[in-house]
Amino acid sequence: MHEGHRQRLKKRFLQEGLDSFEDHEVFELLLYYAIPQGDTNPLAHRLLDEFHSPKAVFDAKMEDLLKVQGVGEHSAVLIKLIPHLSNFFTGLSAREMTVLNTSFDAGKYVCSKIGCLKNEVFAIICLDAQRRVIKFEKIENGTASQANVSPRKVAECALKYNSSGVILCHNHPSGGNVASESDRILTNRLCSLLEGMEIHVIDHIIAISSEKYISMSDSGIMPN
Repeated sequence: MHEGHRQRLKKRFLQEGLDSFEDHEVFELLLYYAIPQGDTNPLAHRLLDEFHSPKAVFDAKMEDLLKVQGVGEHSAVLIKLIPHLSNFFTGLSAREMTVLNTSFDAGKYVCSKIGCLKNEVFAIICLDAQRRVIKFEKIENGTASQANVSPRKVAECALKYNSSGVILCHNHPSGGNVASESDRILTNRLCSLLEGMEIHVIDHIIAISSEKYISMSDSGIMPN
């Protein structure tokens, strides 16, 4: 019975990833690779009950993991390995990152992402200290004419990826080729918020089409 369940969970992961998994199912699957046979579901629940969150399980000390009934050395090492593997993978990805050194680079990058969209989208590009792209993330999806932008979401995203700098970006599906007053107000507000958190706002790129864009920095309308 357990073997059939293991195969179903593995197959589900391969088809869907982890997005549809409950927290305990993630640990249940992970523990398969330290515990060759048997039901790992109870142990997955015990770990979450003991440490209260998935992150806390991964952050737990080796000795504390071993105190949980059913956790042996192999299981504890595997759990401790996951954050290190994640950091290692992030480092590998960083070697292949896109670098946005100029407004031209940023403009072309933004146009390729949102220049052809019919609805207005607001996004940010999170950058490291060398201006390599860590993450392009859509913050808001709006209508054909506007996107309601939450400064809190912008700040949370920038912090989540440990950004040294960010490039704000949105599109003008209507083809408007100037930054509007509302664009300037939003930019000023976000610059004030992020700069106060020591995250530099490098530019605000407005994609007009798949090839045309406005750089508020080049236009001289970015806040000082």
